[in-house]
Parts: sequence; structure tokens; C-alpha cells
Amino acid sequence: MTAVETINARKACDLLKSDPKTLLVCGYEGDEEFHQHHLEGAISLHDFLSRKDSLAKNTPIIFYCACPHDEAATGQVRKYQEEGFTNVKVLEGGVHAWKEAGCPVMAMA
Repeated sequence: MTAVETINARKACDLLKSDPKTLLVCGYEGDEEFHQHHLEGAISLHDFLSRKDSLAKNTPIIFYCACPHDEAATGQVRKYQEEGFTNVKVLEGGVHAWKEAGCPVMAMA
């Protein structure tokens, strides 16, 4: 099994700014969780699934969640590694680390 790579929030935020091909994907299956934990620039898992087949296998993809040990994001990374994606990472510390790093979040309506 391929090791799951992580990326810290500051590097992830910088990568999203510098590389428009990078996808930040919420690792939860439900839309409610996506809206509750919506980081600026992120797409929902549903949106990712609708695009997945048209993506190059080396597309930079960062999965995140709000789990204490990044469980949901890690599960998604493993799943897409098995499907042949080669540049998938877990946002280390997820939503909480993102906010602590001062990276932008979407305002709740």
C-alpha cells in the first residue's frame, strides 16, 4: 500500500494560490458537512466525483476534514490512490490547522 502523504496548511494555502490546477476537496460525503467545514477555494466531494474522470492522474489534490486524526481525508486519499491518482495528499490537521494558519474560510450564511 502506498503511504499517505500530508501537507501542512500554510503550504497547501500557498499551493492553491500558485497552482490553479490544485484541487482542495472536502473529504465528507454529505453536503451538510461540506457547508459546515467550507474552506475558501474548496469543492465538495460530490463536485470532485463529477470531475474525477476528466482529471489527469497527476492532478494535485488535497483532501481535508475536521476529524481529530484526519480519518475521513485519509480514507479518501487511499481510495483515489487505488484508482491511480498519484498526487493526492491529506491536509494535516484539517480545518482546524487551516484556520490556525490564517488561511481563508467561507463565511457562514
